[in-house]
Amino acid sequence: MSQQNVNTTASESKESSLEIAGGNVSYFSSLHVRDTQGNYVMASVSQILTEAERAIDFRYPTGTVFTSAEESAEFFRTKLAGREREVFAVAFLNNQHQLIAYEELFMGGMASIEIQPREVARAALRLNAAAVIMSHNHPSFSTEPSRADEQITARLKKALELIAVRVIDHIVVAGNDAVSMAERGLI
Repeated sequence: MSQQNVNTTASESKESSLEIAGGNVSYFSSLHVRDTQGNYVMASVSQILTEAERAIDFRYPTGTVFTSAEESAEFFRTKLAGREREVFAVAFLNNQHQLIAYEELFMGGMASIEIQPREVARAALRLNAAAVIMSHNHPSFSTEPSRADEQITARLKKALELIAVRVIDHIVVAGNDAVSMAERGLI
């Protein structure tokens, strides 16, 4: 990506923030960062993503209260949308449904992931969680929970009940969409 002077005109800046690749126009950046010499240059994609991750963590700090499936879906969408592989993550909560911690526990391939209930239980005990909201993404962009999703949710719920940890929801993230399995009556 080329460097750009901060004094560039608005039309030049707009043009430079777009790159044409294979006939498709891709948005890169109109954001600037300071380089090591103190000059403003175009931000790289990795710099933007790093700052976006920090902004998400700032928006959802420890203690954030989850009161609805919509809030849970938004939280996990910001964390998991755009991932190229399946990721299984858990928001560990206290009795008031306040966020204790967010952890990505398992990573899989393009179409599947192996989840170990004992590892989820171990993390819940380590964090002294009273409840969890689970989530995973579908890189295929299909929002429909699969039969395997339903089965692992039931296994996790059963395992966590043994240690008095409630499963509040399992959110399936697909691109910019998300589905609550609890709202669908699957929990």
